[in-house]
Amino acid sequence: MQRSITVDQERCCHCGLCVKDCVVNALQLNEGEVPRYVQGKEENCVGCQHCFAICPTGALSFGNKRSQDSLQVGYGKSDDLLRLIQSRRSIRFYKKEDVGQDILNNLVSMLPYAPTGGNADNLHFSIVSTREKMDEIRAISYQKIGESKDMPQVFYQAREAFAAGNDMIFRNAPAMIAVALNLERTIPGCEIADPIIALSYFELYAQSLGLGTLWCDWALMIAKKIPEIYAKLQIPEKYTLQYIILFGLPAVRYSRTIQPEMFSVNLIR
Repeated sequence: MQRSITVDQERCCHCGLCVKDCVVNALQLNEGEVPRYVQGKEENCVGCQHCFAICPTGALSFGNKRSQDSLQVGYGKSDDLLRLIQSRRSIRFYKKEDVGQDILNNLVSMLPYAPTGGNADNLHFSIVSTREKMDEIRAISYQKIGESKDMPQVFYQAREAFAAGNDMIFRNAPAMIAVALNLERTIPGCEIADPIIALSYFELYAQSLGLGTLWCDWALMIAKKIPEIYAKLQIPEKYTLQYIILFGLPAVRYSRTIQPEMFSVNLIR
């Protein structure tokens, strides 16, 4: 990412909001009240683009990113978002059809908006997007389970179930997304949070597009134990697989939300 700012002086209203909102205090107003980097602090910029996003007149450009190419901020309706959260279910039955390319494109375009600690560019996503590729993964997985002597017992049971037509591990899902982490680029303390936050964003957006999802620890274990499956995910060097979500068009439809027991909460005033 190109970390530089340019300012259209005719459009700048000299409000100073970009300076106030800089999370690393790397900006200041010069003598003409136009924002610029503080000398020696340009390298501190984390590329969060807060200065770019907060400018009320669109006078500030960040690198090659221009205000006219951005969307207006919108937060939607809180009731709709709450209903989506309340309605989310783990899906274990999927239609046989592939996820449409337009939906896949929307999912991919959403991923960069998931926050990371220090705005780190530390995540890689591998999306197995067709049933054909998923069937290859299924076939290799169950074959290798049969050849192995040190798998958890549940995987041998799953292999027997697969022979009978029941895919207990991948749930016959037509697609899955794997997130991997580059530890060298990660802010200490964010190693677990960054990948999980990104997949949480993915899951809710996928549900809003009519997809079903399943956080799948078994698929993760298989990918880590079977080198051929790990290779199928094409994870770049220096990245380590963190988690996997299965997804696809659901073959079940729920009619109402559940009524969960309340977590323990302290409301401190």
